[in-house]
Amino acid sequence: MKNYTFHFLIVTIATALLGFTGLEFPGDKIVRLLCLFAGIGLMISCLDAIIVSRKKRNVKKTPKL
Repeated sequence: MKNYTFHFLIVTIATALLGFTGLEFPGDKIVRLLCLFAGIGLMISCLDAIIVSRKKRNVKKTPKL
């Protein structure tokens, strides 16, 4: 999931600019909904990157026998 962080960021910014600038067009509600889902995906992706990096830091190496 952390590989898609940049993609979610681009989609979130693009749909936010298109959906929340006050332009009226037939699909504006769909674009706002897409922005919401992309923002949630971005948040999950960022949290996944943080959690995975912390797990990798806390791994203790056992000596080989």
